[in-house]
Amino acid sequence: MKDKVEGTALVAGGTIAGVSVSAIVGGMGLVGGFGGVAIGMAPVTAAGAVIGTAAYGAKKAIEEGDATAIGAVAGGAAVGVGVSAVVGGMGLAVGGTAVAIGAAPVVAAGAVVGLAAYGLKKLFDK
Repeated sequence: MKDKVEGTALVAGGTIAGVSVSAIVGGMGLVGGFGGVAIGMAPVTAAGAVIGTAAYGAKKAIEEGDATAIGAVAGGAAVGVGVSAVVGGMGLAVGGTAVAIGAAPVVAAGAVVGLAAYGLKKLFDK
């Protein structure tokens, strides 16, 4: 029961952080060769939830000494490499300025998603 409460608290905390970032920053967009796409509150909130879930996964992997988490991270990073190769040349537009997004942040995001998948598995295992 303690694990469920702990996991739920981390996911909820990440979700609240995502809502907060969206409310404070607002007006974001993803730009690239595909055009531009507005990033509203829902994707930023979901990203916060993913980060909270990944934090739970990391905590459980460390507590349990579970090396399978490394496989989840590596798998997610590999997907990130693929996404970066296919999409590439992106930028994040915020408040009238844009910042380039290279391969490294996309690979890191994939690794976080992989760790979040591991965290979800651990959350629902018990």
